[in-house]
Amino acid sequence: MPKFRLILLTLVISLSSVLNAGLNVHVKNDKSQHILSTSMVNGVEYADFKNINPLFGSVTKEDRADHRYYFHLYGEQFVFFLDSAYYTYKTETFCMQYPLAQSGSEYLIPLVFLTEHLPLHFPQSVQYRGTTLQITKAKDKSVLRIVLDPGHGGKDPGAVGKKGTREKDLNLNVCLKLKQLLEKELGITVLMTRSDDRFVSLGERTRFANEKKADLFVSVHTNASYSRSTKGLETYYLSTAKNTDSRAVEALENGVVELYEGAEEKQKYDDLDFILSDLSQAEHLENSNSLAIWVHKNMVAGTKSQDRGVKQANFWVLRGAFMPSILIEMGFISNLEEEAMLNNPSYQERIARAIFEGIKHFKYRFDRIRNA
Repeated sequence: MPKFRLILLTLVISLSSVLNAGLNVHVKNDKSQHILSTSMVNGVEYADFKNINPLFGSVTKEDRADHRYYFHLYGEQFVFFLDSAYYTYKTETFCMQYPLAQSGSEYLIPLVFLTEHLPLHFPQSVQYRGTTLQITKAKDKSVLRIVLDPGHGGKDPGAVGKKGTREKDLNLNVCLKLKQLLEKELGITVLMTRSDDRFVSLGERTRFANEKKADLFVSVHTNASYSRSTKGLETYYLSTAKNTDSRAVEALENGVVELYEGAEEKQKYDDLDFILSDLSQAEHLENSNSLAIWVHKNMVAGTKSQDRGVKQANFWVLRGAFMPSILIEMGFISNLEEEAMLNNPSYQERIARAIFEGIKHFKYRFDRIRNA
């Protein structure tokens, strides 16, 4: 073959690869145009789920135990198997001809699934016309934004340990570590009611979460007791129900209002009782209970600390939050053993990781239900 023809053929092949390096996607409900990047695997064009999900408003989850990969779109679930061309949808099995592939930690789907299979499953929402995939983006109801609330701060030190440890410092340290984990590993937006040593009123904290349209509100605290032997972890969500334990913790956390905000402010928080009778709070309380259970379970498992249970209490800092909300008590600063432990940066990493794992498990479950 003449040299110039060989060069021309090579150029055509290269150009063909470039042209096939993406799929035109038209999102009908926001009238936007996108190029979904693709890659060739063994001569077959694939797309990465990490690029598909933002475009479609879909959610994916990996189950490493049995090599399954779940894809949630338009309220339906697809189950794929790694290295298999088959998937299940509504109890039926379908074949894509080419297998689900993996590249590092990312999962790749044959492009034919998007261009041929999805239009069959969702003819009203997905059409492949010419060289363009036309889709209606699903409304994303996932947990996308979390507000972390390091308790106390500024002129309010919170509880102070026998060795001089201040609660406000521990709360902030753990929240900063938790924020990093949530952003890096879940890719969600994390906002903080305070990111340094400043005073923020209880009302401002939940108002901030509401204004930012947070999906979750997590308030982090450290406990204290007159009994030096008392220790362990507690996780709370909102309720007007009273018991001996919750009254003591409520008094500790709610007492900062009169002490640092003034007696006149206390009446404003008392006037928030109507929130608990608001019908829209019912769903939030149910999800708050679920979030508290997941976080608490992981904290106990991750730290091996004493389990004091998931409880309900009438915390003012939670009363104005119109979203799933919890308050974590990481341990007793009044206990010498736990004070020393909470002061240890490696333990702070452990408890931040444990809280993260709880939030992650709740998010996966919540996302699937909300997007179904």
